[in-house]
Amino acid sequence: MKYILYDILLHLSIVALLPYFFFKMLTTRKYREGIPERFGFIKSGKSGKLANPSSARTLWVHAVSVGETRAVMPAVKLLKKRNPALRVVFSTVTRTGQETARKDGAGLIDALVYFPLDLSWAAGNMVRAIDPVVFVVVEKEVWPNCFRALGKRGVPIVVINGTISERSYRRFKKLGFFFRGVFGSVSTFCARTDGDRRRAVGLGVAPERAVTTGNIKFDLAPPELDASSLEGLKKALGISGVGPVIVAGSTHAGEEAEVLAAFKKLRGDFPDLKLIIAPRHPERFAEVASLIKKSGFNCARRSEGRANEAPVVLLDTVGELMMVYSFATVAVVGGSIAPGIGGHNLLEPAYYGKPVVYGGNLTTYLEMAEMLEAAGGGVRAGRGELYGALAKLLGDRTLREDMGERARALVEANRGAAEKSVAVIEGHLKSCRV
Repeated sequence: MKYILYDILLHLSIVALLPYFFFKMLTTRKYREGIPERFGFIKSGKSGKLANPSSARTLWVHAVSVGETRAVMPAVKLLKKRNPALRVVFSTVTRTGQETARKDGAGLIDALVYFPLDLSWAAGNMVRAIDPVVFVVVEKEVWPNCFRALGKRGVPIVVINGTISERSYRRFKKLGFFFRGVFGSVSTFCARTDGDRRRAVGLGVAPERAVTTGNIKFDLAPPELDASSLEGLKKALGISGVGPVIVAGSTHAGEEAEVLAAFKKLRGDFPDLKLIIAPRHPERFAEVASLIKKSGFNCARRSEGRANEAPVVLLDTVGELMMVYSFATVAVVGGSIAPGIGGHNLLEPAYYGKPVVYGGNLTTYLEMAEMLEAAGGGVRAGRGELYGALAKLLGDRTLREDMGERARALVEANRGAAEKSVAVIEGHLKSCRV
């Protein structure tokens, strides 16, 4: 009865939002992509299943967007290395997630699809079509109808890099009469921290099925590029090696203006300073380009390949940000300046030994920020403090190099979560049906 009520409410919500989605489909490309798959319809053979010529066992991995996709790739790579016959079907919710999976998962992913809406029939269609032996979901995705459809077929559900904030915990707890059963269907919950494990158990995951494996984002690996390709990218961005470079990555509305204001002031102290801005969402590229020009700077767009000596470069491509962090003198990670977002992965610049600066609006990445600060590798800049934090680092080479090395050491010291997560997944693969 609970699932029927949930399904009815979900259908009513979708019907109510149809005019909005039709408008978005007409005006925004990303809303037109993967529509059949979002309703559980994918290209399949006569059996109704996704084409599987080798009849290999299928692992279904789901990551909502770019960050989760990038984070899980080391685990997918390790799984394929150890189990070469394993077939991996990968799903995401967003278009940028699809693009990242296509690029980073080349040679690892056998099929790439959009995740369906959590309507009972759509989720059921997708589960039948993919026919997985194990389902892996990254971080905090909870889909009641999908989990139920998997459970009916006896498919183990494994959550890796599992995280549940205190805020989410309170919300799920209020609806415990429903979500306790949903969380109870999880076969293994691989938690980032002991706190995440405790909250998962409190929401219904059996204690013996919840383990703390650590944060797989510490196991991130950058895209592999040879020296000439890296040099070509640097040249395309107009980086000469003469002046310092600030890379502001994964920025959101309201954040670019603050970064540009700080940059304008910093240029008085560091005339050769260059800024590279990488907005989180591609649909904002044109908006940010206009904002850069209104701020009084020439804007060079990476996609146009004419950065030259422009002081500000817009990184309007998908999948290059992490490599571009390697060129930074100082990195600013967005999603943490504007309220209500919660931050983004602070470890990408840390991997390259770069000092990491971020705003004070952190929820999802608060623990990671605290770890960076405790290690001496990160700086939290509150409202109006960005200029001061950047000026201090740009003006003191010894300080920023020391911070960068401390940030890199933190990444190295916390690796291993991907290996532990893979061991859990392999345990389920060994015990599942052939």
